[in-house]
Amino acid sequence: MKKSRNCMLFLLVLILVGCKKDLPVNPTSDTIPVDQILANTPIIANTQNAFAFHLVARAYTSSTDYPLSFSSDSLSCAMTITGQTTGNGSLRIIDSNSSTVDGDSTLSNKIVALTQTGKGIPTNITLVFNNYTAS
Repeated sequence: MKKSRNCMLFLLVLILVGCKKDLPVNPTSDTIPVDQILANTPIIANTQNAFAFHLVARAYTSSTDYPLSFSSDSLSCAMTITGQTTGNGSLRIIDSNSSTVDGDSTLSNKIVALTQTGKGIPTNITLVFNNYTAS
């Protein structure tokens, strides 16, 4: 009987200790605005012959180099900037000779698409943001 009572007491303590205000494990736009969830957290895909970067920025400052794994000098590049309000940013794609393959600024809302060959095999991309805000 004493063992059963101790077991029940232990379970009750566990239940009471485990009770607290529920916090979202996976926050959604129902609990926290989606722009706050995603803000300043780049989403990056860097694979053979492809690189993708997505960012919702709120006063974001960063300077980062990403190594690229391209096997040819063929490059298709697309950039979409929406909701840009403050700060500045730029991207620069370079080859193994440290020559610029392509580069652009992120100073305005725009859609850019380019395809090129013969400018060197891309080996690195540098993304720089200074107090940058855009959606």
